[in-house]
Amino acid sequence: MMRGLSELTKNRCMTRRQLLAFGLMGAAGRVMSPLVGNAAVSRDDLKAVSLMPEMAERDGPLLVFRDFVSDADVEVKRHIRHQMRRKNDLYALLKKKIGFDKQVHLKLEEVQVRLMYVPQRPQGPGAAYHRYCHSIIAFLFGMIQTDNFYSTITSPIGSYPPLADDGLSAFLVHRLAKDYQAICRFTAESGRSVKYRASGAIFSNHLGAVDLEIEFLSHDQVRLKRRPFTIWQNSSSDFYTLMALPVEETLHYYVGRATDKQLAEALCTTPPRNVSEAQEMAETWIAVEESIVGGLVAQVVRDYCTRHHMAFPPMDVEETRSLTPALHQYKYRRDGMALVREMGFHGALDLYMRDPAAYRDLIAARQRIS
Repeated sequence: MMRGLSELTKNRCMTRRQLLAFGLMGAAGRVMSPLVGNAAVSRDDLKAVSLMPEMAERDGPLLVFRDFVSDADVEVKRHIRHQMRRKNDLYALLKKKIGFDKQVHLKLEEVQVRLMYVPQRPQGPGAAYHRYCHSIIAFLFGMIQTDNFYSTITSPIGSYPPLADDGLSAFLVHRLAKDYQAICRFTAESGRSVKYRASGAIFSNHLGAVDLEIEFLSHDQVRLKRRPFTIWQNSSSDFYTLMALPVEETLHYYVGRATDKQLAEALCTTPPRNVSEAQEMAETWIAVEESIVGGLVAQVVRDYCTRHHMAFPPMDVEETRSLTPALHQYKYRRDGMALVREMGFHGALDLYMRDPAAYRDLIAARQRIS
């Protein structure tokens, strides 16, 4: 069983579900079959999806998606650091042990994460959202004129849902949770250090994620890969996010091909000395990738709404005002959205897929102007 989910601490920075809305501004059973051409979605389906944000969140049942593995999960690490800052009694004890006075450095080591999930209900709105995801993904692949690279888009109903043998797997769930274990090393200015074992669990704010994983093999060899699966949560407070989620994550896989190629060349030209340097280089390019994806999503959803004779979903004005790209990977988001509007969907996409560095230079020019 998971520990600490009732003590969930929300991130203070902008969450992925907020960024999806921000982008829209300008061996388990499978309850559905694998991908089969263009999925049919009805007006009743779209209406059911639009009502999903009004439904109450469920905390269970919690099923295991994947057992504990080493995972430098940004959301988990941010949560642990936040929790550690609140433990005044722990810092008092550390002061006695290692004698720090003013400053102490916290380093997270041996972070392991187990993924858990609350399944999506197989009937009613859950089934409607499943059909919608198939439908808009087929629509997106038609817009970008490429073959559908998903092997399956499924709604798991048991623990350890299997991945496809080849291609990508998308899993639709109600909520995603992360059970974690980590070693926290506290180091004083004197150099003395002490270890503390942290464990707990959180419900994830990341409605979807396509993470770039970096493995440092040697001083001149780094392996880049993206997980062959993505998990999409349907627990959202607005219709925007539900419509945007499958588009956002699919575009990351698609434009990520160009990003990863560009990053690999950069790592070859300037070999990093360690995994931290490799991650810093990757973060720079992920921010560029986020900028174009943020601009493309809105156009896809807008065109989809037009095709299905439905109004483009409105966004809460107060929430819009509060959205600012607070996280590093979103620092170019506004400029990317503006650039995509100026260049057009295909103009911006074609440039990025052909020459990500040229696209980055245009973003950098906008940054200097502003």
